[in-house]
Amino acid sequence: MILDTFSRFLERWDGSVGSWHLYIQEYPELFEKIKWDYERYKMDWREFTRVLSKRDVEELRLAHEKLLEVLPKVESQIDGLFGVKPEDYNVVIYVGLENGAGWVTEFLGKPSVLFGLEAIAELGWQEKLDGLVAHELGHVVHWLLRGENIEELEDEPMMWLYTEGFAQRVEDSVSGRPWHLEEEGWFEWCEENEGLLKAEFLRRIKENEPLNPFFGSWYTLFGKQFTGYYLGYTFIRWLEGSYSIEKIAKLERDEVMHAILRFLGQRGDVAK
Repeated sequence: MILDTFSRFLERWDGSVGSWHLYIQEYPELFEKIKWDYERYKMDWREFTRVLSKRDVEELRLAHEKLLEVLPKVESQIDGLFGVKPEDYNVVIYVGLENGAGWVTEFLGKPSVLFGLEAIAELGWQEKLDGLVAHELGHVVHWLLRGENIEELEDEPMMWLYTEGFAQRVEDSVSGRPWHLEEEGWFEWCEENEGLLKAEFLRRIKENEPLNPFFGSWYTLFGKQFTGYYLGYTFIRWLEGSYSIEKIAKLERDEVMHAILRFLGQRGDVAK
């Protein structure tokens, strides 16, 4: 099912926070998700209502138009590769508070992809939506193959390497490189500095430091964004030396966590 709230947003929107409230309150579960997404990091969602004034409506229209163009094609590719059909999940299109260009959560009782038009516009990804959609549907594939809520796996932050890496592997299979989050020279830099990235990821795990700088859209690490997606992708490719992608999707949590630690400190050995 597709829940496209954009037309309702346009009917309500007059440029004020109050008009956004009127719009979003018509979708109570969606509003709760937006608030919860900030509250889980102990941030007040109200402080982020200021982001609404950053976007011109035409930027949102372009993001909406391109998303509707790309979505059916990528859904068909996902179905062909993994047998995951549109009726197995929900897609929600909305204007939020830059929670994410795309994120996967439970919504209306199913795994669902929430596409934030304002975040797509902020990141300038209107022309990179094939990759974004493939990545987010990769999380859905993982959820359905595994039979487990992927968000709950991510309660253990080191598991982001597994969940985001799996989704990145799906994106790579569907739309190839460059990935939606790449900029020129990024992949080559990550390859050259893979040892540095592994060491820093492992250090943060051991010292219980946040891993957000590897993954968050608004962070940088060593002057680069999104390095965790590269590292996660290489982790999944490493696992493919021993397992099929379907088996990787279903690995027990303890197996995954032990494999991550081996990968971060490995010397060329394949996962066992």
